[in-house]
Amino acid sequence: MIEKFYVTTSGGQIHGRRVQGHGLPVVLLHRTPVSSAGFVAVLEFLARAGQAAVALDTPGFGESFMPTTAPAADDYGRWLLEAIDALHIPRFHLCAHHTGTHFAAEIAAAAPQRVASLTLSGIIVAPASERVALRADIGDAPNIDIDGRYVTETFRLMKSLFIDPIADLVHAETLGALVAGHGRDFAFDAIFAQDFESVLKRALAAGAMPVQVVQAADDPLTLNGTLARFRESFPQVPVELTGPAFLALPERQSGAFARAILDFTQEAKNMVDRRYELVRDATGYALSLVQASTPVPGAGEVLVRIRAVSLNRRDLGVRDLSYPVNGADHFTPLSDGAGEVVAVGPGATRWQVGDRVMSTFFQNHTGGRMTLSGVMSSLGAGGSGVFADHVILAESGLVAIPAGWTYEQAACVPCAGVTAWSALKTLGQLRADDHVLVIGTGGVALFAVQIAAASGARPIVLSSSNEKIERARALGAVAGLNYRDTPDWPEQVRKMTNGAGVQHVVELGGAGTLQKSIASLGLGGHLALIGALEGFGGEMPVAPLIFAGLRVSAVMVGSRDDHQALVDFMVEHRLTPLIDRTFDFNEAEAAYEHCARGAFGKVIVRVG
Repeated sequence: MIEKFYVTTSGGQIHGRRVQGHGLPVVLLHRTPVSSAGFVAVLEFLARAGQAAVALDTPGFGESFMPTTAPAADDYGRWLLEAIDALHIPRFHLCAHHTGTHFAAEIAAAAPQRVASLTLSGIIVAPASERVALRADIGDAPNIDIDGRYVTETFRLMKSLFIDPIADLVHAETLGALVAGHGRDFAFDAIFAQDFESVLKRALAAGAMPVQVVQAADDPLTLNGTLARFRESFPQVPVELTGPAFLALPERQSGAFARAILDFTQEAKNMVDRRYELVRDATGYALSLVQASTPVPGAGEVLVRIRAVSLNRRDLGVRDLSYPVNGADHFTPLSDGAGEVVAVGPGATRWQVGDRVMSTFFQNHTGGRMTLSGVMSSLGAGGSGVFADHVILAESGLVAIPAGWTYEQAACVPCAGVTAWSALKTLGQLRADDHVLVIGTGGVALFAVQIAAASGARPIVLSSSNEKIERARALGAVAGLNYRDTPDWPEQVRKMTNGAGVQHVVELGGAGTLQKSIASLGLGGHLALIGALEGFGGEMPVAPLIFAGLRVSAVMVGSRDDHQALVDFMVEHRLTPLIDRTFDFNEAEAAYEHCARGAFGKVIVRVG
């Protein structure tokens, strides 16, 4: 149960919220303009774990006193430390978000021996001139007027802070800003005047406290380069990127934030889960097997016991640095996993314990137009992936496994299968009798052959292997071309289609095949731009696109709706994914190597 309280400091009353529990308390400091109410979901998670915790309202916010003059960052730190003293907390773990992060640094610098650990999120590391410009961009709170224009102006401003605004969050931000008024201006003045880097270095020099950063993958301070600066200045500090939350990590990723705090502050126990991590080395990412405790789901989350995973070319690119991961390190790879639900978090109602499920590639893209939070919710490319005994997934980021399918078959679908479906069905609007040119015989390509053939279309496969072409024909391809034997393959494609060209190209080659793929298209044809087997880039001639009425779609896998539609289609047409080879969990490196050599079908690792 969350209790409200207040204590008296030299500046006035400071209010807050707390939960009872064991161990050194966790002290939470919030962002501007919300109050300690923004930590309610985190406090509830910590309470369920038996962890004592306190969330304080910064002076000027919530129900705490309003400063009478413009304080410096160290003034806020002093007042908050007095509140901690008044609660008779001699030693504590300190965790803070955005504005609170800068005040936490002041506390750590003033009392380094009392801070057992420091968890930071939302860090501004920038030269003074840039901080001045950032402060000017934010502006000041509007003055109160008799007509109430300041209310609507504040709401519009708070809404503009979110790329994908959610009503409850905008409401909370607006109420916080209205209550704080010019207290918000005081706090912003203080943090942008602070040289955070110097303060944190002073804190670390004075004490031996461990420090970590936990930040949303789509946090503006992740995307604008300030987190990269922090990594350069503090390379010894581990950084964990969570799923998308933008400015509202404690509310939108409360489970991930609370788990990161507990993992960092509590002594490791019950380390029975196996988990692969990617660890940065001189040439890319090395694969490392670690032991971990079984994670606990938070609000809206599901705990899945993974039984099988599959590898994609993207996973090879992550390891060799050809696929961007925003500088992440020590993260779990892979996006495609299947298993059964073993626990559900508060408020999660879509799934029950025992349900057989597969992950969706994007955890926050159920359907419709892609959003930034959707893009940033992909699994296994900087954020957490599925290559582990147990993983936490969003309840909206799962699809049921059809009856009769194995876990290994289900693990094939999330990336390669959904990409092929989006290319041909969602974006391509495939029709019966359409000719479909499929570049290659990898995972996406073979799903495309199956989908096209089952739809009554006529797939043509391009490969360097006659053996693979014959195997593709057995899946439903009507013809195949060996590009080594037929380097001018667009001309041959046109001959196969009576000079008309194909209606679709599933373009998986990249720079090496792009122009020839375009030359193979007929009037009104569709190019699904997906892969980079021969490198990203390439030139795209504009004239053929215009005068032949061609369409080009860049395919970013697909939504959960696409995933579900593909599964339903495969069940209806009695299709199952093609598996090349299955490896045991301890053969992970061999699975990567086999995938890199070019498998015909999916490469599976059986987890347990």
